[in-house]
Amino acid sequence: MNTSSTSTLTDVNKKLPIRTKIGYSFGEIGSQCSWTLVSSYLTVFYTDVVGLAPAVISIIMLIARVWDAAVDPMFGAIAENTKTKWGRFRPYILWGAPVLALFNCLTFLNLDIPDPWKAIWCGATYLAAGMAYTAVNLSVQCLANTMTALNGERVSLNAFKGIGSGLIQMVISAITMPMILFFGGGSASSSKGYFMAVLMFSIVSVPCFWVCFASTKEIIGRRDDEPKQTLGETMRKLARSFQITFKDRNAVFLMLAMLTFLTGLFGRIGIMAYYFIYIMKNPVLIAGFATAMSAGMLVVNLYAPFLLNHFSKKYIGAAGCIVQALCCVWFFIIGEYNLTGMVAISGFVYGATNLVSITCFTLCAEVIDDNWIKTGVRSDGVIQSCISFSTKLGNAIGGSVGILALGAVGYVANATDLSPAVLTHMNIVINFAPAAFFILAAILFLCIGMTKEKARENEISIGEKVARGEFK
Repeated sequence: MNTSSTSTLTDVNKKLPIRTKIGYSFGEIGSQCSWTLVSSYLTVFYTDVVGLAPAVISIIMLIARVWDAAVDPMFGAIAENTKTKWGRFRPYILWGAPVLALFNCLTFLNLDIPDPWKAIWCGATYLAAGMAYTAVNLSVQCLANTMTALNGERVSLNAFKGIGSGLIQMVISAITMPMILFFGGGSASSSKGYFMAVLMFSIVSVPCFWVCFASTKEIIGRRDDEPKQTLGETMRKLARSFQITFKDRNAVFLMLAMLTFLTGLFGRIGIMAYYFIYIMKNPVLIAGFATAMSAGMLVVNLYAPFLLNHFSKKYIGAAGCIVQALCCVWFFIIGEYNLTGMVAISGFVYGATNLVSITCFTLCAEVIDDNWIKTGVRSDGVIQSCISFSTKLGNAIGGSVGILALGAVGYVANATDLSPAVLTHMNIVINFAPAAFFILAAILFLCIGMTKEKARENEISIGEKVARGEFK
């Protein structure tokens, strides 16, 4: 083995310093600052502030997801074939961060224009924000798979990212609704309140992304000596990446599992505000619940690495889905009996048992490596982008179907006299529907063939192939 090969093998199998992991976590902090308001408050902003009908909101979100179906995987394919002095994914973090911040603000800008134009404005800004988020957030996610070949280190990277996510979510959860109420003069339906809140978070997000960019380095990817490709060669490689990805059984089941889980998760998040505003009749509880949930999600990253390093990740994902479903049943009971004293502790338990997100990111890395070994093509951008697309598709399906279901059971925007029967039906939609999706996601996780033993074999194989110069 020559000196160059030894050096490369050492690089791909080395442990990463703590400062690198902390710097990487800032990418997730920036993502949370950019997208939390969109995922948690956009639907209620559209109904109670902009005045859009539930059917219009549903159409906007579904159109956006059809668009994402083409754009997200295509971006992943383009990114994995990008070649710059900064790497394949880092340039999109550097230049995409300010663009994302701009469109986030425009998404919560309520213009005084006729209703049809409002719908067009909302749709256009939501589409643009989603595309910018794909470019930046997907690049952050892919970085963990390009910084090291060690699965234990990838688990650690994602744990640090999860800790960063939990910490910033605690802050965002605690201050978002108070900020909206403060800037909105005490009203939860103030246009100014929402815009000022998203402006503050967007300003914070940009330097966070730049810290991530400056702290990381890509060492796994395409060959440095690869000649410049023609447009035709690039397009053929893009097409091959898609073909390889969708022939991989593990990749497909992971996509389906995450799509199903996230449909329930984001669908619930998208209409959760209605739970506190109308069922619990206390919008201030949103801050307490969300803060407690974020604190719980922070705890996940303290014990999840042990589980993920000692058991096959598909079993951890399935177990996490089942526990989340049980939590939803408990939330229904809290709402029915107005057990306000249980809101915070229940939110903490809900967050502390959400193992699915960190499981997905680390399992995805194992699927990418396995696919790489079997095909010789590293389709990390395409596979990761399909998972990212599942996130946004789940957000849209859950949110759009959720708001339509609320309307179907009698919800009326800003109404103060909804009957007990209507409120019970709203409670069922908000909690039992997500629980059903979580159970289905658990089944799909169990269909994935990747095991802890297979992942370890692949880890050794990649190190050997890199040393021989077969892989970059």
